[in-house]
Amino acid sequence: MRNTKSGFTLVEIMFVVFIISFLLIIAVVQGISLRKMANESNAQANLKSIAASFEIYAAGNSGAYAPSDNETNLQFLIDAKCAQQDFIAIGQVGHFRYIPGSITLGGYDIRAMAVSEALSDHNYQIITGGLLKRSDTAGPGDTNFKIYN
Repeated sequence: MRNTKSGFTLVEIMFVVFIISFLLIIAVVQGISLRKMANESNAQANLKSIAASFEIYAAGNSGAYAPSDNETNLQFLIDAKCAQQDFIAIGQVGHFRYIPGSITLGGYDIRAMAVSEALSDHNYQIITGGLLKRSDTAGPGDTNFKIYN
């Protein structure tokens, strides 16, 4: 007599589970990496938008990058449509905290500091002339910025 049982052996089932688990691990790791890249691209785009607003303002105001008093500077960023009301007032958009380093008649310095190292690998800074800089690590402690394009 023949044994007519059909089905998979325990080894075959374990092998399939192992392969599916391995593929899921790869997908999760890639998803985290892509999310970090998206967060950083968003921060860079926001900083470039702010820089464009400053440069346009300077072009129409004899080279002055911002109004002369500090109180008006924050309202200037909002009025220039480079950010929503909460962008500067609260300071955080998405996974970055935006900090005006200095805004003067002669220039500007705006920083995007990652809220969590788990959500970004770098901090960013944009300075007069639209020059974008990047730090080697994320988080509030790293302010050692290097030129980045």
